[in-house]
Amino acid sequence: MIGSHVRRCAVAFGATFALAGAAFGCSGTGPSNPSGGGGAHGARSSVAAASPPKDDGDSAQGGAAGNMHAAALEQLKVAPLRGRVDKQQSVRIPMPDAEHWTRVRFWGVPSLVGFRYGKEHHAIVGGVVTHVGDNTARGACTKSFETWAMPWVQSFEVELAHEAPSAFVWTGPRSPTDQAGQSGQGGQTGKRRDIVDVDSVFAKTATLAEREAYAVAYSAYPAWKGACLIVGIAVPAREDEARAREVRDRFARDVLPKVEVLSDKEPKEAY
Repeated sequence: MIGSHVRRCAVAFGATFALAGAAFGCSGTGPSNPSGGGGAHGARSSVAAASPPKDDGDSAQGGAAGNMHAAALEQLKVAPLRGRVDKQQSVRIPMPDAEHWTRVRFWGVPSLVGFRYGKEHHAIVGGVVTHVGDNTARGACTKSFETWAMPWVQSFEVELAHEAPSAFVWTGPRSPTDQAGQSGQGGQTGKRRDIVDVDSVFAKTATLAEREAYAVAYSAYPAWKGACLIVGIAVPAREDEARAREVRDRFARDVLPKVEVLSDKEPKEAY
């Protein structure tokens, strides 16, 4: 049922990095296939990397587990990166196997951009905007996101296992001072440089009705004056927790530090 798909993907986004809802009726977990390759503590079979079938953009009725999911995750681990841009040309996100990600709209919470990998949602990437008085303060954007996400965590009774955080130096758009011709932070005219954290979590629903698990990573960027950009990935485990974590970790390492903000001002539209 579509309602069940909505709830499951709301857990992945609303509860972990607050992109609540579903992408065109987001799919949940399908029946597992033991040959697909085991969880975090079990042996897994060798599966060749393969892109998912062409996505027709329609709603999926169930998430594919087993070899299909494992092959898609293997592809995300090794495929070259290419940038995908939102509709307003404000953000560029480097994506592995970029041509097989389909742009989607999330139900329930206005978002800047969203993508799913394959019709069966082997992974979901999204971006939203939060607001804070002073986003130049270290940790202000992360705190604004956590405040926003907490109602979803409580609503869906999600267990979050936080893992060791990391950080990177990120070059953002011009600040208002920089636009006047003065030197920005870090000595680069027209640019600002900030320390951005990467938060990695493993999320499990705690209710009897829903038993789902996702490997998640997200970063909060001080992108525009008074506004923060949150970009994250959620990878459903589907009896393949080890591969889900590996894909999540690649995004944390190779994708999130390379997110580009292309516009000097906050985009006007949310979808």
